[in-house]
Amino acid sequence: MRTRYVKTIGLDEDRLAKDLEESESFQYSEAYSNYLIGGPWKSAMVWATGGDTGSGVLTNYAYDQRSTFTEYGSRLPYVQEIITNVADLGRLQFVRLAVFSDSVIVPHRDFLELSDVPEESRSAHRLHIPLVTHENCFFSEDNVVYRMRAGEIWYFDAARIHSVASLSSAPRIHLIFDFANRSGDGPLVNGEPEPEGENIPAGRRVDRPALPDDRRAALLRLADVLTMDSFREVFSIVIKTHFRWDGGENFAWDTMTELARACDDPAVLPHTMELLRYYTLDRSGSKE
Repeated sequence: MRTRYVKTIGLDEDRLAKDLEESESFQYSEAYSNYLIGGPWKSAMVWATGGDTGSGVLTNYAYDQRSTFTEYGSRLPYVQEIITNVADLGRLQFVRLAVFSDSVIVPHRDFLELSDVPEESRSAHRLHIPLVTHENCFFSEDNVVYRMRAGEIWYFDAARIHSVASLSSAPRIHLIFDFANRSGDGPLVNGEPEPEGENIPAGRRVDRPALPDDRRAALLRLADVLTMDSFREVFSIVIKTHFRWDGGENFAWDTMTELARACDDPAVLPHTMELLRYYTLDRSGSKE
């Protein structure tokens, strides 16, 4: 299912504010923060298989149990209402309240680590509803950069290489829904037909200027300072550049690979290639 905008729901700001104030007392999981540079990426399970808040790591839940609201979800009446009004609860497995700011997420694919879960049970479809966001929060899929607005419902193709940036200290708060891969039922979003193709509206796309040759050359000079100690900082600069400038397809990973080949630290290139494999090809045996 390709990424696409579905529709916008009106958010009751007063009720939402009460739920978000209540959520500040939750013990958030930082599972998957290894995908971030900056961070952390924090999440709290509000709906899960077995109704267990758990660790936040999707492979640690019992997929053969019925999904329902967790203890955290039971404390958020307005969020409960959004979930029950929007989603096909029969296929809904997880809903996380996810918070992050002032960070970038390494370009990656999701669901790779779920290959051992039976196909009819594993999470395979994702939905996002931004609750709080801002102009400096961006998503990218392949080489398309776009924004999601508060109250919008989006199908999100997490199996494609994607990245996220929050280039501000202001929080970005989303509800993230994961659905089982079962066909023949109704639509994942109540009352909306299953989408076909891609639909990232022009008004949500970010028009980035082409990366000039002098900027590209300056970026490649980071090879002079790239070591294992500076790897994350350099990668962060490359990813941020992707969100501000159009450097072409697969810009972030191609640039890091080029930098790794040119730098003096021999450990950087094998490290880069292992990360590329882990984030985009294979996470078998992974715990996160």
